[in-house]
Amino acid sequence: MTASNLLRSSRLTSGISQGNLATRAHTSQPEISSIESGRRVPTVDTLERLLRQTGHRLIAVPGVGTDASETGERIAFALRSDSADSALRAFVDYSDNLARHSGASRFALGIAEPRPTGSLAWDAALAALVDYWFSKSRLPKPDWIKASSRVLTQPESPQLSKYDLEPNLDDVPAEFRRRNVLIERSTLASV
Repeated sequence: MTASNLLRSSRLTSGISQGNLATRAHTSQPEISSIESGRRVPTVDTLERLLRQTGHRLIAVPGVGTDASETGERIAFALRSDSADSALRAFVDYSDNLARHSGASRFALGIAEPRPTGSLAWDAALAALVDYWFSKSRLPKPDWIKASSRVLTQPESPQLSKYDLEPNLDDVPAEFRRRNVLIERSTLASV
């Protein structure tokens, strides 16, 4: 996760505006904006100081790969580029990454709330995916996956095109069915 994504995600999760964070951290709103946009890369000390003002801490755990926040950004970019295949690829890559890790590393990959992707179905799918892999490890679930905004009102498959077959409901994991997201278990791993 980049410093810009980490700061923005932490700030938004805490419900703090850029201006409010700037006041708390004794800096300027344009400074916060330049970090969040990636125009400026802060020092570790600066990032830690800003994160503390959002109620978060900077920690390092073993593991590599994209987390929920970065995956949400990849899916949003793919959707803006009208590339459903790239959105699905980002989702499957993230699932593979969660599958590869366990314990604290898996937890670290799912704790940061992703920003909305522009698709309610993909937002719900990300929550379902974290729920699915965290359930396998009996990890505590982050609050963001429980949000009502991450549950669809009608069953939907975010990756289906007019040429795809309808998902087999018996192969849709419970964590996805509870959110009305129709993604089969076989989709959750690269082949």
